[in-house]
Amino acid sequence: MNTFNRVVLVLLLLLVMVLCSFVLIVPIQSLEIIGRQAEALADLLSRVRPIARLPIGILLALIIDLLGILLIVLEVRRRESRSIKVEQASGGEVTLSVASIADQLKAELSHLPEIVQAKPKVSAKRKGVVVEVDARIEAEAGVPNKAERIVEVIRRTVEQKMGLKLARPPKVNVETVRPPSESRRSRRQSVVTPVTESETGGTTEEES
Repeated sequence: MNTFNRVVLVLLLLLVMVLCSFVLIVPIQSLEIIGRQAEALADLLSRVRPIARLPIGILLALIIDLLGILLIVLEVRRRESRSIKVEQASGGEVTLSVASIADQLKAELSHLPEIVQAKPKVSAKRKGVVVEVDARIEAEAGVPNKAERIVEVIRRTVEQKMGLKLARPPKVNVETVRPPSESRRSRRQSVVTPVTESETGGTTEEES
């Protein structure tokens, strides 16, 4: 959408430049042309009934105003930063991308045995890093204790290992999943033992 805004802005600026240059270079001729075109447009609009001209004018004005407001909002709103400055770096300026922070958090959380899957979402704000994690843990694990452990891993990774600052406490969305039963595990881990001829009651010939 930012590219579209820039294209529209460039076209409008080019149009204004051409019109202003034309009016300033040949003011009398340009004003006469504008006057004739305005008279022709006024004559055309005068032939339209006021009961139809007014609603159409209001509708077109609303559409133009809404498009203008939309373009202004999209252009003025603050863009989300994709990197953040490391607070503890000395002797220079170091920045970390949001993607690298999320990858590091995912790697650290994957070391927890109760974590089945973790999807960190990281965004950079003025006050620091905002972290939200969607975590899937085993149902047998204690949810409150494991959630606290996940939060502690996030804090340690972001603040101590990466030298960043959390803008607010991490948010953890926990989903419990039931691990496969012991019988299923035993069936998966079982190995088929080959049956020998002696076990089937057959006889073997001895070498003479």
